[in-house]
Amino acid sequence: MSSVELICEAIRKRALLEFLYHNRRRVVAPYCCGVSSRGADVLRAVQVRGGSASGGMGFGKLWAVAEIADLRMLDEVFTPDDPHYNSRDRAMTRIYCGI
Repeated sequence: MSSVELICEAIRKRALLEFLYHNRRRVVAPYCCGVSSRGADVLRAVQVRGGSASGGMGFGKLWAVAEIADLRMLDEVFTPDDPHYNSRDRAMTRIYCGI
């Protein structure tokens, strides 16, 4: 299963994802996956646990799928409650899957 397929499965199941990103372990609630305006696969997700260089937690961030390592879906589910989430994400030119 590709990373995009696993991300989309987690979105359908409302399951948290865990992965390494820039050498930091992250746990995120995935909201949307698609293609950025630069042509790269990206994940829009809210980080709920783990390391963050920016300290950014609790709001939607874009993650480059190519830079995600050790991706796995957790048995933990989440309730989508990000008030700023837009299902027509302007950062993406094509959306594979979303909440």
